[in-house]
Amino acid sequence: MDQLFAAFLVAALVICVTPGPDMVYVISFGVAKGRSGGVAAAFGIALGMLFHTLLAAFGVAAVVSRYPVVLIVLKVIGVAYLCRLGYTLIRDRSAPLVSAAGPPRSLLRIVFSAALVNITNPKIFLFYLAFLPQFTSADAGPVWSQLLVLGGVFVLMGFVTDGVVGLVSGALNARLAAGTALVRRVNVSCGLIMFVLAGVIAVG
Repeated sequence: MDQLFAAFLVAALVICVTPGPDMVYVISFGVAKGRSGGVAAAFGIALGMLFHTLLAAFGVAAVVSRYPVVLIVLKVIGVAYLCRLGYTLIRDRSAPLVSAAGPPRSLLRIVFSAALVNITNPKIFLFYLAFLPQFTSADAGPVWSQLLVLGGVFVLMGFVTDGVVGLVSGALNARLAAGTALVRRVNVSCGLIMFVLAGVIAVG
């Protein structure tokens, strides 16, 4: 397996399993609407991520084709982003939030609202710009096709992770609500991995 792609898989897996707003969003609907609600929220989030994948792939590719130095700049930004993400995870001491509050919604509305939340969040597009390009290579074909593959794999991994969380969120509700220490250990471990990956990419 290509070393750069292997590094991407590790980084993507760490990001997917790290507790964050998307996971909390899925948990809230899993608790409120059961397994189907949790999976519906995960599917909506995946659709939003797919939108940003397409936007990043064709937008970034168009710029890089005219200004190749942009790819190097994005990779530098990506290394800095991974370091910042690692630092944030290590410093994070917030407790997990699980809430089933809110009016009842159909599964279609859950999918739509979850997708809309991701599509309208500029931070997610900025994340794609900072994260995906650093795992591309000038010798591996067109940048846009590499970004599509990387983004597609990331979307799939995110959906599988969030989908599993949605399925089990009802049963794990009480444990998650009281599991601050566990979440803290996970965050620190994931933060350290981010620093290691940033180092590997910087010297690669």
